[in-house]
Amino acid sequence: MKRSSTQKRAVCMPSFGSPQLQVLAVIEGEDPSGVHRIQASESVVGRGAKADFVVVDPEVSECHCLVRVDGPVCWLTDLESLNGTWLNGNRIHTGVTQRLRHLDEVQVGSTRLLFLAVKFKDRR
Repeated sequence: MKRSSTQKRAVCMPSFGSPQLQVLAVIEGEDPSGVHRIQASESVVGRGAKADFVVVDPEVSECHCLVRVDGPVCWLTDLESLNGTWLNGNRIHTGVTQRLRHLDEVQVGSTRLLFLAVKFKDRR
């Protein structure tokens, strides 16, 4: 069935209400096709069963780091990982939270991730 020009298109928004789409994508590592769309207020990155984004890398801790969404802002926290979490080449100390910005590079173990954040436009 053809849609009339007066019908509005639905804008697909993440279920927890963020006005953006946030993604972590592997750019270097054992699984170069790994992509994780952040769809909850908190996502754990690690190699263990409790991780929301499982990274295939023996240098990554089971629960390596946490990405937390607070409105339009994302935050990155190291979870006492053995090899540390790096943001744009700088080590994040355990317990310290750093803001993530579009095109930031996160390194866990020997795996490099790219953070992408795209804002949705209000089409009402």
